[in-house]
Amino acid sequence: MKKMRHVIIDADTGVDDSLAILYALRSPNFKVEGITTCYGNSNAFQSAENSIRLIKLSKCGYEVPVVVGANESIDGGFESAPAYIHGDNGIGNVELPESDQKVLNESAVDFILRKAEELDGELEIITTGRMTNLAMAVMKDTKLPKKVKRVVTMGGTLYAKGNVNPYAEANIQGDAHASDIVFRAGFHLTLVGLDVTMKTFITDREITNLCKYCKEDCKDIAEYIKNVLKLYFEFHRVSEGMVEQCVVHDPLAVLIAEDPSLGEYQMIRAGVEYEHEKYKGMITYDVGFLPTLDRGEISVCIAVDSKKAVRRLFSMFQEMEFGRYNN
Repeated sequence: MKKMRHVIIDADTGVDDSLAILYALRSPNFKVEGITTCYGNSNAFQSAENSIRLIKLSKCGYEVPVVVGANESIDGGFESAPAYIHGDNGIGNVELPESDQKVLNESAVDFILRKAEELDGELEIITTGRMTNLAMAVMKDTKLPKKVKRVVTMGGTLYAKGNVNPYAEANIQGDAHASDIVFRAGFHLTLVGLDVTMKTFITDREITNLCKYCKEDCKDIAEYIKNVLKLYFEFHRVSEGMVEQCVVHDPLAVLIAEDPSLGEYQMIRAGVEYEHEKYKGMITYDVGFLPTLDRGEISVCIAVDSKKAVRRLFSMFQEMEFGRYNN
């Protein structure tokens, strides 16, 4: 029997974050200890409202606290994704039913620190947005990396072209200073970035199959996924020339957090450029034999079994046992 994994999801709850959250909430391998929110795809307050409604949609069967986190970068900047990517409400303009749940009256930083203490080395953190909350938590308690089992982050790129400038990925670039703080803090950190997410696709065929074969208690989830991806598919058609498909960013980070064997990794000593605007968000790393950066190594996912990952993502919501038509 697999040991339950205790995770906090730190998200700017947009379209792809929502799929990642739904997967984690339904996975028998995860206990989602809480969702902390930040700005990015939307503001931190809208991200919290989206997260609360997704918890209700998931029917996960247990309470999941939601905590509003940073609504600006460590250096005081705020910039959210254009509405044509994630919609006006962050989740593709889909209106989910309201929930009676309220946000927790606690800061995201204090919530992270408290959970790290309570779980005594078993807490894992998955970030699918800016790393502001985690950086601020480290700044408050420099021993946090020793109290957290691992951090998996959707962010960055080593070899692929950036998606906000030629050198950088949006989550890292959105608060580059915070990212650099987290990189050098000493976490057991894995980056799941554009090197693999841009090679992993959800197609219209997967959505059709999801709706056809979904579990009885996942019909609302399947309908939501179909609707929330309409705007995302259109964005990818216009921006990337993709037809009836989109790339998989945030869900891939959750999938790899659950099963690292999906990927292949490169260990590097890395930092993030945050002072020069042209290169803001670019990952800098040692390439020679002798290290020049005075920090520990982090792991970067550089290859992934993309077909297996997408199958696993949708299998969480589908009937996957034989005998469907025997009755």
